[in-house]
Amino acid sequence: MRPLKTMNKKQPIKSMFLFALLLTLMFGALIVVTGPQVYADIWDDDDTMEELVKDIDNGKDNDDDMNWDEFKDSKIFKQEDIETQGCIENRQELSNNLADYEVLRCFEDSDYAY
Repeated sequence: MRPLKTMNKKQPIKSMFLFALLLTLMFGALIVVTGPQVYADIWDDDDTMEELVKDIDNGKDNDDDMNWDEFKDSKIFKQEDIETQGCIENRQELSNNLADYEVLRCFEDSDYAY
C-alpha cells in the first residue's frame, strides 16, 4: 500500500482567491458598462414640434414620463402656438405626468386637454 500524499493546503486557497478575483472583475466590468446610462430627452434631436410629433407617431421617440420642467423650457415648446402650449400644460396638470402621446394629441387637436 502506498502512503497517502498530503495535499498542498495553499492550492485550494489560491484557487478560491483566483475565482473570487475573476468574479469581482466580471461584475465590476458589468456595472461599469451598464451603470451610468445617460438618456437624452426625446425632443433633443428635433427642431420643431412637428418633427417631434412625427417621431412619436412613427415610434422613433417614446417617453411616457417626460420631464415637464425641461420640456416647457425647450425651444420646441416655446416656439409652438399658444393653444398647443396650453393644451400640453393642461395635460401635464391633469396627471402630474406628461406622456409623449399627449404631446402628439395636443399638436393634432389643441382641444384635447379639455
